[in-house]
Amino acid sequence: MKTKHTLRTAVIAVAVTLLAACGSGSEGSDGDRQGDAGPPQSGGSATIVQTSEPRRLDPALMSNDLGTNALVGNSLYGQLLRIDAKGTVQYGLAESLTTSDEGTTWKLKLRDGLKFSDGTPLDAAAVQFNWARLADPKVGSQSAPYAGLVTDMTPSGQDLDFKLSLPVNHFEAAIAQSLNWIASPRALRGSAQSFDAEPIGAGPFVLGSWTRSGPMVLKRNPAYYDSSRPYLDELVLTANSDSVQRAATVKSGGADAGFVNQRTQAEKEGLNVASPKLGGGLFMAFNARTAPFDDVRARQAVAQAVDREAVLRTLTPGGMAEVPATLYADGSPHNGDSTLPKYDKAAAQKLFDELAAEGKPVRFTISAYPTTEGKRTVEAIQSQLNQYENVQVEVEVLDFSAAIGKTVQKTFQLITSGLYPGVQPGLALYLGLHSKSPGNLSGVEDRALDAALLKGLAATGEAEQTEAFQEVGRLFGELTPGMIYTRYELGVGWKDQLHGVELYGNAGIRTDTLWVSK
Repeated sequence: MKTKHTLRTAVIAVAVTLLAACGSGSEGSDGDRQGDAGPPQSGGSATIVQTSEPRRLDPALMSNDLGTNALVGNSLYGQLLRIDAKGTVQYGLAESLTTSDEGTTWKLKLRDGLKFSDGTPLDAAAVQFNWARLADPKVGSQSAPYAGLVTDMTPSGQDLDFKLSLPVNHFEAAIAQSLNWIASPRALRGSAQSFDAEPIGAGPFVLGSWTRSGPMVLKRNPAYYDSSRPYLDELVLTANSDSVQRAATVKSGGADAGFVNQRTQAEKEGLNVASPKLGGGLFMAFNARTAPFDDVRARQAVAQAVDREAVLRTLTPGGMAEVPATLYADGSPHNGDSTLPKYDKAAAQKLFDELAAEGKPVRFTISAYPTTEGKRTVEAIQSQLNQYENVQVEVEVLDFSAAIGKTVQKTFQLITSGLYPGVQPGLALYLGLHSKSPGNLSGVEDRALDAALLKGLAATGEAEQTEAFQEVGRLFGELTPGMIYTRYELGVGWKDQLHGVELYGNAGIRTDTLWVSK
């Protein structure tokens, strides 16, 4: 049984794309109150306050969700394709994606006449260059687990033939989430400084100016493939890591839209709100490669020891946020009878005592991202755990680059992240949980889990998929690679003068559809 409380913590986990949702959808592209707004109007400027600014404008070093860089990446580079809430492919720069053998051999066809903002062609060879670069460990991209599945690419004009190292029945979801942004190979071969000063993509906007820790001004790209878009002449992006301040900025007129963590409160304040409906949730990942979490009992003990409802009440009393009981979204047939570990103080203490008696007291550090909500969340968890005997917990709050680095290098003990299976869960779960996947954050190894993940990844029939994913859910609860403590709540809140807000995938947001009333 799930309970709901207010939460402003969604931002802390979404920096890790390799565990993000594949093919998940979002609710509400545009509010009902805007249904009579009429046809889109061209011109004007809009300001959106996001959670953080990117470290770099290199698409390989950004991730595609609201918590990080969706606005910037989709503005500068557009999308090859998108996945709507029903799992249907919607094409952008790409014209089609097909498989000839149920998931191993694929053909991506680009639109004819595509050009980067500097006038050079965007062809299949450019996609090949970008995908190969994402897979290169020297680049350090969070999208490497997805790109690493591509074993062979043959470009010919606007067509890219490629193969995967194993059958993936819904690889379009991986493209939409992690392989979607294509930049000019010529520009990427230059220095990092020159690329950040003039990023060359084929998206709806080009960079006008960027003041670090200040506004990023994007200008309409006249070479965009859809000549009717973008509707805006200018898009201004600012950043604020505090969710309350973001909402206040929008409400006061300092921005037309902002990323919000409190859907109910934002609606009460008169904002339109769109947010994704995802399974999984914010995820405290245990590192099973090292003590104390190389022992499954330590993982189970911590998962049972934390009263997640109390954590959420401590953060923001009286509002709405889900404490999930299952791995998949509510009502999903993939849940079956399996549930996530429940709060059980006595059972947790028994395990802590058992480990201590064997000379293995549970001592560890929680690593967190630098948002106000992130710090408060881990401190609340620390406070609870330190009340138990034979447990000692420290907290370290890192800046975004350090936290991402610790995640990618897997040098943490317990870290905030995200696990979002989505409506097409096979690839997200495989990359996040399979023992051979570089995206396996927890490092848990289990043959039965690996077999169920592979079965779900390749399954084409609904019954076969459901059986496999139910087994994954059961084993997830048993092996406890991490503790999912709330559903993902981050969304977009906007005022009535802004229109055309559309989310896709793991809360990626389009910017070519945005327009303002005059």
